[in-house]
Amino acid sequence: MAVARGCEIPELFPRPKQIILDGGISELGLDVRLATSNVLPLQRKAVRSVLTAAGVRVVANKKKYLINAVVESPAVFDLSAVPQDCHQDYYELSVKGSEVHIRSPYQEGMVWAAQTAAGLFGMLQQGLPVPNLTIHDWPLLPIRGIFVENKWGPDRMTSTDWFQAIDAISSVKMNTLGIGLYGCWGSCRFEGAERPSEFLMLPSPFLSEDDDEPQLDEFHHEHRLRWYDAANDMWHDETYLPYLTQHDFFPEIISYGKERGVNIVPFLNSLGHNTLLPRIKPEISAINKEGKPAGVGYCLSSEKTREFISSYYGKLIKKYFPDGLDHFHVELDEVYDDHPHPDQPQKKESPWCQCKDCRSRERKELFTDYLVWLSKFLLSVGVKKIVLWNDQLTRHDDILDAAFVKRLEAEGLKDKMILHWWWYDNEKLDDGVHPRLGLKLGLEAWVAPMTCYYNWSTYDYRRPNIEMMLKMAELEGARGAVSYAVHDPSHLDHEALLGAYAWESIAAAGSPNKVQERWAMQHFGNNADLYMESVDALRDSSQNPAFRLCLQYQYSYVKDNLEHWPRRYPEEALLALAKLPDVKHKLQDAADLAGRAVAGFNTLLENKDQYDFQHKNCLMSLLADSMRAQGLAECFSFLLELRQQLEQKPAEQKEVEACAKQSASLQEKLQVFAANKPSWVLPAALQPLSMLLLFTQGLEKDLQKASKAKNNKDICWFIQDDWQVPAN
Repeated sequence: MAVARGCEIPELFPRPKQIILDGGISELGLDVRLATSNVLPLQRKAVRSVLTAAGVRVVANKKKYLINAVVESPAVFDLSAVPQDCHQDYYELSVKGSEVHIRSPYQEGMVWAAQTAAGLFGMLQQGLPVPNLTIHDWPLLPIRGIFVENKWGPDRMTSTDWFQAIDAISSVKMNTLGIGLYGCWGSCRFEGAERPSEFLMLPSPFLSEDDDEPQLDEFHHEHRLRWYDAANDMWHDETYLPYLTQHDFFPEIISYGKERGVNIVPFLNSLGHNTLLPRIKPEISAINKEGKPAGVGYCLSSEKTREFISSYYGKLIKKYFPDGLDHFHVELDEVYDDHPHPDQPQKKESPWCQCKDCRSRERKELFTDYLVWLSKFLLSVGVKKIVLWNDQLTRHDDILDAAFVKRLEAEGLKDKMILHWWWYDNEKLDDGVHPRLGLKLGLEAWVAPMTCYYNWSTYDYRRPNIEMMLKMAELEGARGAVSYAVHDPSHLDHEALLGAYAWESIAAAGSPNKVQERWAMQHFGNNADLYMESVDALRDSSQNPAFRLCLQYQYSYVKDNLEHWPRRYPEEALLALAKLPDVKHKLQDAADLAGRAVAGFNTLLENKDQYDFQHKNCLMSLLADSMRAQGLAECFSFLLELRQQLEQKPAEQKEVEACAKQSASLQEKLQVFAANKPSWVLPAALQPLSMLLLFTQGLEKDLQKASKAKNNKDICWFIQDDWQVPAN
């Protein structure tokens, strides 16, 4: 029987700050009348839609069961215990008899009160009694959310997919969604040796909707993915534009976010990670030592650069944020050498311009002048605060110091600037990643834990990183936590952990395992233990050092002193595995653990109708991740052993048959993967697996020839970079 334990009701997540039990059990029902006073239409819609999603039927002419929501003057509330920057999120909620009463000093509090009410009505649906109570609640941090970087997956998300991501973060009371709109990784050639990874996620702002004649949009980059869809037994070779570029539903995302209490923050790489725009517009590019456009970075001394950036960013803001916006993220990180040229992948270029004017000045001066100019321009077109990564200031260059902040203060920018402190690691922090480094100089801070990344490649376990980064935020005084991430329902527990820590605090919420247990109990009930066991098995499999060497993505990067280019997969992985001690047992452990996870998630999904949409998708995506891990570990275990055998003797028919069996097993696993992973990430996630499948099928033919010739010299251990998909 679930009544409050002390001042806790475990079904409420995140946990409210104060719960007072008023005695007795309520008489709530699932058919309610919603009454509002001073609640704006958008927030009323939010309250109604959140309750509806929780199974509450909002109907007219119901007098007994009532939800009454009122926005009142802040002066009538006691906010003395609430940090000033969290006042807008504050709400009070009381349950008495058949009525729920909500009060808030600001409109934003209505959404979080509705999420709490949804949790209480969820108890009713589970047959649990809801006590009469009073809640006073507010978050630890005023800024809470995730940043979805422009990568494979987000580039194929539809408006509905983005709405579901907003629902997910709003449900754990996070209020910020960053969306990556521009970013480039020239050294990453995931799509092919001559295709730098470049993402520009919106149509050109220079195109007029009023023109009768169609115009050529030069500001775009097509992507190419090749994959085998085992569910439909079809091969695909697709060249496409990001869906946001094709259909321009960004305004719908902004509007839906407002409804769910989630602000949209545009992220645009503004110097580093920048190879596409300078290649399209060579007149703004950094100049290399030969005096030619480098195709990376910007010439920071050129008026043409400033003219282009101000026109581009200005038109974007005018189009999508005509009333202004709270935050604009200029990124400005990792301004270092890249490989920008499609036709010369191994040619490295510096993003730091070598023209006469730029060369005559120090990098710190160039960077600071550009940041000052860019920030002042953005403020002039309606941006309230500029956010940038800490990387260039504290890790790649020594820029953050008293002189830098004094310059910002002189330009009227010190209180308009937010440093966003980011780090990947699960174990320890870099010395250059501490909000206190900026806070002691008077610069506001956010932290960027990892909630999900690399989902196109593997399951990405990051819960220790979230704890470490949020602990740092609390200790050092950061006031925002916006993760560096992509979104995948497989990582809803990671997003929930960030939501809990940013709302409750680490001390109140407890260890990551305790938070995950609470979250799993809320959504999976009696199956929570099985969920925990299964996701822990997947975690251990995906963290296995031998398994990690199997992942193709790492072999898609241009690096110095490579023996071969294009890089050779899976041969390069097999060579790395062969150097690992006890590799056979490590791969077997990874496969066994993944198999346990597969069995667990399959069992959980036997009763999938009892879960809501988001959490059913969570289990399905985790099943896909587990099946991928099992398939990769088993396949590489077979290939490694086969390669060792063939070093000793010629191939025989038994090796041919074993290869055919392994290929069929991988194909079966791809079928399960394709049926369960979210559609937006499937093509990118299936591409490396499809390469491996095609390789094993080719290997079978090579083995057949070798067995007849009694000679292994013509066996090829890698797939060509320009591989073609088979005809359907």
